[in-house]
Amino acid sequence: MYKLILIASGLTKFIEDWNDKLNSFAAENLDSPWFGALALIVLFAFGCWGISYFSKK
Repeated sequence: MYKLILIASGLTKFIEDWNDKLNSFAAENLDSPWFGALALIVLFAFGCWGISYFSKK
């Protein structure tokens, strides 16, 4: 039981670290209109690829 709590604690710390990294990345880059446009294009291309890949017969 103690090991499970220790693993959960480590996982929680890992998630908190990634959350801080993603928040700092978003704060630096999401204010730029160029980054937003690039993200939209990448998501659109990924969506088109996914639809074509999964709709093959």
